[in-house]
Amino acid sequence: MADPGQPGNARTGRWRTTLSATDTTIRRINQILSTADGQESALSSVEYVASILHHLGQSAPWLVLQIRVLAKLKRRSACHPNREASNSSKCKSLSALVSETRCNLRLFGLLQLWTWGSETLRSPPADSLLYTLVMLQVISNVVYQILENVAYLASKRIASRRLVNRWGGIEKWYLWSTRGWFGHIFLEFLVLWRQRILRASHGRPATTVVIDSTITEETRLWRKRLVNNILWAPLCIHWCLEEGIGIPEYLTSVVSVLAGAWGLRNSWAETAGT
Repeated sequence: MADPGQPGNARTGRWRTTLSATDTTIRRINQILSTADGQESALSSVEYVASILHHLGQSAPWLVLQIRVLAKLKRRSACHPNREASNSSKCKSLSALVSETRCNLRLFGLLQLWTWGSETLRSPPADSLLYTLVMLQVISNVVYQILENVAYLASKRIASRRLVNRWGGIEKWYLWSTRGWFGHIFLEFLVLWRQRILRASHGRPATTVVIDSTITEETRLWRKRLVNNILWAPLCIHWCLEEGIGIPEYLTSVVSVLAGAWGLRNSWAETAGT
């Protein structure tokens, strides 16, 4: 019988531990990607991180830093800004590819919106104002999704491009689609405001460990939704206007990563223990 203390057995144990940890990680990633929200969170993170790397690779300070570091290491022959630009182009291509992938997946977004609206109608919030706000959000998202789907399909010459051009052209449809999304962002602020009013009006019930933990979790989720909405709002306003509001493209990617990180973090946390 082999001695458990032998180096070979120790290496085998480490290998099994590593394999088990890798298996768990892959299972969690697979679980995230098996849901529409998880896919969107993961893909948006990849898209915007790639965009950030693209802009970083093209920035003058980064190129100057590369040249100086390599010069100090006496590796001037390896100092090729063009090579850095090539890597930057790959990041840009990756970002564009993921962006198109997200558009393809959102072609099925109307199904999710139908489910959201149907569930809201079957089990409406007790507060009539909150119910109205949520239904307006559903309608706003339907407008956003329909306009984007038609514009995207027209750009691929699947939907009637003549019809789209008659009503302003593809870019105009995308613009109004984004405005539909902004409608959701604006209404989300009202929803959060109403939820806060309702929670305050109900008062604090008798204190128990279970109730306290529930209140804490609700407050945490409410704050995360608020921060997420605050991050998306200026970007959405920027994209809603033909000339924008002056936010640089690299900054939109940074803020988008921060906004999307909430969803990705939540999706990852939900897979714990799987």
